[in-house]
Amino acid sequence: MLRGRRQRAGRFVALHARSAEGVDTPARVAVIASRRVGNAVRRNRAKRLLREAARHTAFLPGTDVVLVARPSAASQRMGAVHDELAGLADRLGVLDPGACVGRDGGPQ
Repeated sequence: MLRGRRQRAGRFVALHARSAEGVDTPARVAVIASRRVGNAVRRNRAKRLLREAARHTAFLPGTDVVLVARPSAASQRMGAVHDELAGLADRLGVLDPGACVGRDGGPQ
């Protein structure tokens, strides 16, 4: 999955992205939290935060995205994680400009 990818890393998440085969398909997102993040409770919290932040981020259709949680992600608020994820996705060029979604679920 990670072959031919582009990547950016921040304080809370590392984002890996690549174009999938079909341009018409919606973006696919995978979330990973290794044992370096902490115990099972911290890993699950970090994964929940990243999944929710990804749900509110409009990735380009046909993009495969892998989000790798950093140890500091589990102790952050949703707003900080979402802002960092959106910034990383924007720098990679995988944000869909026509479908911006805010943290509240509505259009920005």
